[in-house]
Amino acid sequence: MANYRNISMDFWQDSKVVDDFTPEDRYMYLYCMTNPHTNLCGCYEISVKQMANETGYNTDSVQHLLRRLDNSHDVLRYDAGTKELLILNWWRYNWTVSDKLNRPLLNEIRKVKCDRFREYLAARYNERENVATPYDPSADGKPEIQRHKYGAYGWVRLSDDEYSRLLDDLGEEEFLRCVTYLDESAQSNGNKNKWKDWNLMVRRCSRERWGIRSNGNGGRPSASESAMDDLQQLHQMYASEESL
Repeated sequence: MANYRNISMDFWQDSKVVDDFTPEDRYMYLYCMTNPHTNLCGCYEISVKQMANETGYNTDSVQHLLRRLDNSHDVLRYDAGTKELLILNWWRYNWTVSDKLNRPLLNEIRKVKCDRFREYLAARYNERENVATPYDPSADGKPEIQRHKYGAYGWVRLSDDEYSRLLDDLGEEEFLRCVTYLDESAQSNGNKNKWKDWNLMVRRCSRERWGIRSNGNGGRPSASESAMDDLQQLHQMYASEESL
């Protein structure tokens, strides 16, 4: 890993930065390009919590700024499932034309977990004039990730890495609540919602507070008590998503 990153002075004169970026946007973008997690390919793993700790922002502010840099400014992408951040124009300013770069660059690209990020980087890699053998990420023989069953009925399946990250981000109590809720919801209808990415669903359950309602006695119901109440809402939500 490099001990420093070069930032062109033109950054401060770029019309997009001058006209469209807020001071917070500039600070966050500079952080994303210069923090110690950056690497050769421009796609690296980092959690929202890590970014919050290192920038001084709270997690909500970090997520807001990431959305702005993605949707409003189109300069980076963030995948919450794999916790990977991709800087879109990193290749343009940090990949030299030397053929000696090809091997270490390809090694890093192959490690990227997010499929769409890896495909983007593969396309940029294959555009290099000195690449003799193009890289096809779809033909890359990656070992199948082993996933373990969680919940009383075993619907929720997570890898060891996903499990440890969820515990770290949500805490054990919230993790177990979401797993129980999703597991019982899937069992009650044979997983008609066709949930597959359980890591994403656990995070969505926690973020959107699925299954948390008043039980009429001033307390919070168990996952089983609220699961059936939410099924119709979930069916409608996924039906609308599939129609898009």
